[in-house]
Order: sequence, then structure tokens, then C-alpha cells
Amino acid sequence: MSGGAFNYIDSQLSSEIFGYLYDDKKIPNVFEDKEISELIYDVLNLIHDFDWYTSGDTSEDSWLTKKNKFKTKWFTTPPKERIKRIIDVSIDELKEDLYKTYGITHE
Repeated sequence: MSGGAFNYIDSQLSSEIFGYLYDDKKIPNVFEDKEISELIYDVLNLIHDFDWYTSGDTSEDSWLTKKNKFKTKWFTTPPKERIKRIIDVSIDELKEDLYKTYGITHE
């Protein structure tokens, strides 16, 4: 069944909360906490992956790979490392925005 067993509800919810994203690295901070926003975004993507697996659109291997990636990120990475990554990404995004705003190229 193409489209998933959950009838796209996971994708609809993700679009309603986060809008349409072109880049998974720039997840909007809709919950005013970058870690919570990223976790919810990742959970919705995991539901989407399971949805497509159970509907026969993707293989079990694909589902297991994505599930393990999620578990590794959220269940085995220490919170301090996750927070540090979020801070580093936020600083990089701010630098990019400022360079763009002021028309400055960087190396």
C-alpha cells in the first residue's frame, strides 16, 4: 500500500508543526527548546519510517537501519554531547545568517 499504513498522518503532523523543511539540519525551534524540537522531529520521522515499512513501501533492513540510528542518537549519546552538538550547530547557523545578511563571504 503506497503512502503508508498511517495514511500520511505522520507527514501531516510534521508539516503542521515544523512546516516543510528542505534541510534536516535546520529544524525550527518550535518548542522553544532545541533539544525537544529535534527529538519530536526525529520521532515523527521514525514514525514515518515505520509507517512505510509496515505498508511495504520500504524493506525491513531499511526500517531496522533507521530505527537503530534513532536509538543510537537518543538512547546512547550522552545528553551533554547532544547539547554540545546543538550549540555548535546553532552557532554555525547564526554565523551563516550574519554573513549572508552583511554580504560577507567566509572561508
